[in-house]
Amino acid sequence: MAMTRQQHKAHLIDNQKIDVYYDRFTTRFSLAVNEQRVYSRLLLLSPWRKQQIMINNIPYNLTIGWFVLWRSSLTPDQSSPQHPSITELLPQRRRKSIMIAIYAGLISAIKLTLVILSYSNVI
Repeated sequence: MAMTRQQHKAHLIDNQKIDVYYDRFTTRFSLAVNEQRVYSRLLLLSPWRKQQIMINNIPYNLTIGWFVLWRSSLTPDQSSPQHPSITELLPQRRRKSIMIAIYAGLISAIKLTLVILSYSNVI
């Protein structure tokens, strides 16, 4: 997986093309409907965001969370089969955050094991 500055994913809801962009360096999250920007914010130090946006005259809730694990979703106010939801807007970003969390957990467990073993004079 190549390290790219800008991450992009396209989705389709009610025959509307939804483009999602995330810039890793500036932490700018953007959402465009049919190439018209609907939402654009710097995430910076705010790890949780909720915003209501209109797509095809239907209110949708945009939820972004990036504190430990990345999560971004687009769900309609009233869920129904006619109005689909997107559970993850940037699945590549979600997978990467899970892998980093697993790596950090494994390294921490190894360090903790080595410290405990060194104090018990096993090593």
